Amino acid sequence: MDIIITSDNDSTLALWRTHLSSLPEVSFTNERPAGIEADAVVISGIYAFERYGGRPNTTAAQIVTNTKDDGFPSLVIIPPSLPVILNEQKRPVVHPDYTGTSPAYYAISHTLTAIKSLDVETGQVVRRVIFSLPLLGMNSPRDASTPSSVRRAIEEYSASTGT
Repeated sequence: MDIIITSDNDSTLALWRTHLSSLPEVSFTNERPAGIEADAVVISGIYAFERYGGRPNTTAAQIVTNTKDDGFPSLVIIPPSLPVILNEQKRPVVHPDYTGTSPAYYAISHTLTAIKSLDVETGQVVRRVIFSLPLLGMNSPRDASTPSSVRRAIEEYSASTGT
């Protein structure tokens, strides 16, 4: 599977290239996601739910069909957020079992698992997927931990699929 990382920020793309350019399945572009031919696009729930459907989920990525004819791929994948609980002040906090887990790693590893499950369970193969950094909330040129976490998720996925 090819992973296309997009950003409109050249500094962000440079940072991500530093961390992921050695992965043969990953390419980079500053094109808008709507202009890229792909089978799926990964979009954070904050941007995807209202437009494409789905609902907040902390256990699995959601795959919804894009019926909007908006130039985006036919599948929209919405990564999960880290599990949360209410603390003593009744405010949401990350579940203690996940406090050491990178949100980016959690989101992307679950996204890749959902893609693999889609392939296995339905025979629908995702050959090209877009990770739009702005639409994932990962577009900071100063955050090196996020591309590092995403790299780890991709490497683990590739090892598990033999690609």
